[in-house]
Amino acid sequence: MGSSQSSVSAMPPKGKRVLIIGAGPSGLVALKELREKGFDATVLEKASGVGGAFRVAYDHMFLTISTKLMGYSDFAWAGRPRYAPRAEYVEYLERYVSFFQLEDGLSFNTDVTGAVLKGSGKWEVEAEKDGKKMVMTADRLIICTGSNHNPKYAPVPGFTGETMHSSDWRSNKQVAGKRVMIIGNGESSADIAADSAEIAKSVVLWARRPAPMGPRFLNQKSGDELSSMEAMQLKGSRTELWELLETVTTSPVSQLVSPKAYSNMRLEWFEGTLKQANYDTAHLAAVLFKNACSSVEDGFKRTDQIFAVTKSLRMLTATSQGKMDLVIAKKAKYEGKKVTFSEYSQKNFEWPVEASRVETYDVDVVIMCTGFKNDFAWLKGVTIDWNCRNWFKNCIPPGYEDKLAFLGWTRPHQGGIPACSEMLSRYLGQIWSGEKSLPSNWKEQGQVDKKVAESYYKEAADYLTVVDYPSFMESMAKLVGCEVRRPSIFNLKRFVQYYTFPTYPAWYRTQGPGARPELIERDLQNHTMFEAIGPGGLTFSWAWKKAIVQVWLVNPLFYAFSFFGIMGKGMGNGWYWAKSKKYSGLHGLNMRAKDVVAP
Repeated sequence: MGSSQSSVSAMPPKGKRVLIIGAGPSGLVALKELREKGFDATVLEKASGVGGAFRVAYDHMFLTISTKLMGYSDFAWAGRPRYAPRAEYVEYLERYVSFFQLEDGLSFNTDVTGAVLKGSGKWEVEAEKDGKKMVMTADRLIICTGSNHNPKYAPVPGFTGETMHSSDWRSNKQVAGKRVMIIGNGESSADIAADSAEIAKSVVLWARRPAPMGPRFLNQKSGDELSSMEAMQLKGSRTELWELLETVTTSPVSQLVSPKAYSNMRLEWFEGTLKQANYDTAHLAAVLFKNACSSVEDGFKRTDQIFAVTKSLRMLTATSQGKMDLVIAKKAKYEGKKVTFSEYSQKNFEWPVEASRVETYDVDVVIMCTGFKNDFAWLKGVTIDWNCRNWFKNCIPPGYEDKLAFLGWTRPHQGGIPACSEMLSRYLGQIWSGEKSLPSNWKEQGQVDKKVAESYYKEAADYLTVVDYPSFMESMAKLVGCEVRRPSIFNLKRFVQYYTFPTYPAWYRTQGPGARPELIERDLQNHTMFEAIGPGGLTFSWAWKKAIVQVWLVNPLFYAFSFFGIMGKGMGNGWYWAKSKKYSGLHGLNMRAKDVVAP
């Protein structure tokens, strides 16, 4: 990103006030990091406690990544990694607040109604607390409410039944005995459809286009994710790292292979599942995967890497058990309480389906899992492009780098938002206190990053917050100065764990500012050397040979050719096969000489 730096009007932190809106995972870590830098930071939260969306979410909501990857770098979740229920995650956040003594920086039941950037350069923030209006001033503002604000509803012209949004969903008791239609194929729709299928009269889930779905588990446990996740909570339960999807999506060895090898691994796995034809959850996931890849340009070349992947198979389990229908069709026509689907792509295991197929369902209630839209009408005195890819690192909007930042607008394709927000908070503390400066070309680099992200995730145009966790975290580590210290090969156990384990946030405390190398030691000490590899090398049998050839032969050749303009940075010539996935240019991460020597 260039060695020269661009100055933000730094201010001595003492006595300077920062207001943080939202006490979810992003707001809490911003409070902690900025207070450590000496800022007078306060969180304003509308609800009565911490947790954000996790505090009010529905029954049977579990984390889509493990507790280890969803935690903070300096406050590890005790015990072995598992998929925790949302209520337990809220308890983890409460323990974080208590451990770092953040209680006096939290103002609950405080509804922010307006924020104006005045000519003086200060923010004037209006809020209501316990029925009383209040006005506060601040030097800087961090908005940590994420990108999920106002529910977005799909049009259902002619439908006379009940409609509701996923944000109103609490439990399947709301649809007992009813005929239910669910719109959307994201994580909330997967949970709501599966739960509804247990108690509703009938359930059909409809989406206009197919999208890949990723299993939480890499073995038979994915056949019933809810039961498997509930079993993980039992005393004495043990899940090995090789069983978790995040092991093959965030581990360093998986990032050393080329994008071609990374995509081919997925294609081969699903092809093998299709050949088995077991008509179970995995089989249906494979059918949906192939449907999605066949429906777009470069689908079989890039596979799920060009989509925003749903990290849940729960609705596929319900479908494979005959409890609900999955319909992928371009059109839905509403007449009273009847919905007619046409221009089919897929129904359950059937794919392809004749385009002339038409089917009608009786529906009492439509549940819209159709996402959210931004609403920042209360934010005044600023002119902001709401495409967060125009912000530096999906966080800092140009023109307001010393006044305003957003956290929670980084949704990893794999990995967790809290870890991304923590890295951004560490960086904000550094640049706002004057310890560091923004790169001199940060605005130009932001536009390059935007272009690469749009090309890489080209079938996820509506998901502007999607980032690549390994690349994003490493790019931020370079800015913060906390790049991971790779263990010596003479410490063979840690060396193997580093390359094959998920990239836990604690790795970014091994050196640099705020270093606490004992934290990753504590995380790893109860794990065996080869735990992530699995029986017979199952997890990485596809990767290690390709990674060695890539690192020792292909990457050096690519780097040499790049000097002669034959190969390019980012997604230029040869990016797909000639360099490691982590150097595809996402988030400004490109191969350096040191990366060729010590990947």
